[in-house]
Amino acid sequence: MAASLLLVILLIVALLILGFIVALYLVPVATTIAIEKTGEVLLLLGTVVWGIFGVRFRVLDEERTVEVLLAGRAVLKRDLAAIAEEEKPEEVPKERPPLRIGEYVGAGTDLWPYIRRVIDAFLRSLSLKRCIGEVTLGLASPAATGRIYGYMTALRYALWPVERIDLVMHPVFGDEILEGKVDVQVNIERPLTILIPIVAALMHKTVRDRLRVLSGRGAAGA
Repeated sequence: MAASLLLVILLIVALLILGFIVALYLVPVATTIAIEKTGEVLLLLGTVVWGIFGVRFRVLDEERTVEVLLAGRAVLKRDLAAIAEEEKPEEVPKERPPLRIGEYVGAGTDLWPYIRRVIDAFLRSLSLKRCIGEVTLGLASPAATGRIYGYMTALRYALWPVERIDLVMHPVFGDEILEGKVDVQVNIERPLTILIPIVAALMHKTVRDRLRVLSGRGAAGA
């Protein structure tokens, strides 16, 4: 009886792990960034969503908040400024001797092949879903405003066949102004393909040693 129960538990755990791995391959990570400027007010919104889980960042003047989302609803909200204040150390830790240039060069040389694999996997997984922007721009020099407007108009018509991209500029020649909004969504289609080279890199002792040295937690080979 006990053996059968243990087997069932192990089977359930194996199915959960397999389901999680499949979800990492099939469910994309949707990243959205929205920037809006009106007068002197700048609003920045960033959202990262995977399945029913998500995180949303909001920056508005001095307000900086982060929210944890579940099925699109905020279940937890924290003030980033308050978090930073809570985590401020009471005592200043002893400064570690700075690394020499040669150590940085050596670490970069050893880590670059692994970093390159991660970057390649990341770029292959990126997918632009939309890039929409509408900006009102006026510079001190009307000629400079006209040149930028010409470049933006040419760029817009060059990207016209790409329906996901729409960039519009409204020139103002009699005043200095910068207002508008930009909305960009980029998906990571298969997160698992990025995690695989990261985990594979961390399996190498050289990578772990180099990261330990760069973080100041020890010496290589320790």
